[in-house]
Amino acid sequence: MLENLEGITEAGLKQWIETSLAENSNVLAEGYQGQTLIYKETSPHLVIKVPHGRGLIRRFHISMLRHEYEVYCQLKGLQAVPECFGLVDGQYLVLEFVDGEPIRKQRPHQDTGFYDILFEYIQQMHQHDVAHMDLKRKDNLLVIGGRYPKLIDFGTAVIRKSGFHPFNRFHFNLAMRFDFNAWVKHKYNNKLDDVGDEDAVYYRRTIIEMVSRKLKRFYKDYIYDKKKRKKRN
Repeated sequence: MLENLEGITEAGLKQWIETSLAENSNVLAEGYQGQTLIYKETSPHLVIKVPHGRGLIRRFHISMLRHEYEVYCQLKGLQAVPECFGLVDGQYLVLEFVDGEPIRKQRPHQDTGFYDILFEYIQQMHQHDVAHMDLKRKDNLLVIGGRYPKLIDFGTAVIRKSGFHPFNRFHFNLAMRFDFNAWVKHKYNNKLDDVGDEDAVYYRRTIIEMVSRKLKRFYKDYIYDKKKRKKRN
């Protein structure tokens, strides 16, 4: 169901989506979960996330989009995230288009205030019982006007449940650690030896990150370098 969109019906937008998919048009991006379409007939433009696959794979991707919709509902009204206008046909997620660049393309300087604002946004998100979990991925953090952050792609986000849910609480706390670790890495551009004392308290590597780092180092030191030596010989 669509909300806060004048002059657009759900049936009309569904037809536009299905026509775009059939013609492979209006594609903004491709991902392993699906396509992202851009709808330019409104101001602001709309971003529409569409699931990929068939059968069980498609059902899984739809469930992820529905979960992401729940996250946006939880974060409604926060400047940290794009506005969400709802789900079309229970499977197409409709969001505000944000005119920004991923931080991997445009990294703000520390004196712009970007990282202080980002820290506040992360705190606000956690206060609304949501942890992103994948902020380390540089495509999930947009830079607006060289200064302001916007958080996107909440497919793997964790929503904290009320009541007694020990596994959910453990998962949520772990996801919060991922978020703060990602903030430190972005602020210092992965130069962790340069982290100041006031920020070091927010960086605590998880077991998952430790194992992942060792695997990456093993790949680089043994497998990747071995392939390079073979090519030279």
